Amino acid sequence: MNKIGLYLHVPFYRKKCLYCDFYSLADPSDLGAYEKALCRDLAFWGQSLKKPSVETLYFGGGTPSLLGASELERILLAVREHFFLEKTAEITLEMNPESVTEEKLFSAKKNAVNRISLGMQSADDGELNSIGRLHRFSDTRRAVNLVKAAGIRNVSLDLMYGLPGQSLDSFRKSLEAALSLEPQHISFYCLTLSPEVPLYQKRDELPHEEAVREMYLFAHSFLEQAGFEHYEISNAALPGYRSRHNERYWTGRDYLGIGPGAHSLLRGERFQYAADLKKFILHSKPFDTIENRELLTPRDRLVEYVMLSLRRKEGLDLFDLTRLSDEAFAESCARKMASWEKHGLCRKTSAGFALTPEGFFVSNGIISELI
Repeated sequence: MNKIGLYLHVPFYRKKCLYCDFYSLADPSDLGAYEKALCRDLAFWGQSLKKPSVETLYFGGGTPSLLGASELERILLAVREHFFLEKTAEITLEMNPESVTEEKLFSAKKNAVNRISLGMQSADDGELNSIGRLHRFSDTRRAVNLVKAAGIRNVSLDLMYGLPGQSLDSFRKSLEAALSLEPQHISFYCLTLSPEVPLYQKRDELPHEEAVREMYLFAHSFLEQAGFEHYEISNAALPGYRSRHNERYWTGRDYLGIGPGAHSLLRGERFQYAADLKKFILHSKPFDTIENRELLTPRDRLVEYVMLSLRRKEGLDLFDLTRLSDEAFAESCARKMASWEKHGLCRKTSAGFALTPEGFFVSNGIISELI
């Protein structure tokens, strides 16, 4: 078994954000039962996969920081018991700023958590309120200070652009405020709304597309000038601080997701847990609640390679593209990319082509033209 990344989904929250369509639950009373079920499945997968090496471990949600210190410690103990957690593993814990406490951070640090991802989203309290966040920017500042005091030196901040009533100036101020906290990594995501979320009713209040484009391109230039590498469509990092776990997704390497709604890619097969906490807690073995299993076809692998490669700064490698398809397809892609280069949407690399920031912003259209 190759080395894997491990993702643990914690599907609980105190209040669901108005834009969120992920599977999560407002009632944390099942946290204890969830923790036991998670540890049970860790034992199953560790045995089934013959105790593989884990290079990255990611607690995502939901709100993983709703886990108590003792619950977090027991889960990490189960990971170490049933998997080989490498000494150099990147271990990330997502936290909402208002839920950060010294006790949780002390437990996290003691158990080798070495990366904290904080959902800052904005430095404007009015914008935070408009999307249903519980915290204010003062909570983010306090949280970062606590993280650093606990001795965890790898901090990632999530920001959002395209929020209701947001302007380029207010987004600039949020970026400046984020950098004032001296993070090592910044993610910046465009607000997208599905019809099922409450904020969809206020979609007319969102900035128009040209304003959103300006925010995105400003984030690129601002962060690059500050010494960050814009290494993926929505992610920038100081040298040496890329998200190792997320890079597994973007490079098509194996990862195992455990928890309601969690996805996996193992040995060329994709599958996911049913988005159902009750099923997760009560099942006797994981395969009773796993759904959407599919072996990737050569066509699937090609499509994913194109999609994922064009998300990254490194871009498409024409040799890899030829290996996954044929010379004619690779040549066709090269011709199209060369034409887009004239419009500033892509650039040549030593291995092939990569998108420019302008190209990143319209990447969905570019990818659909290629595949």
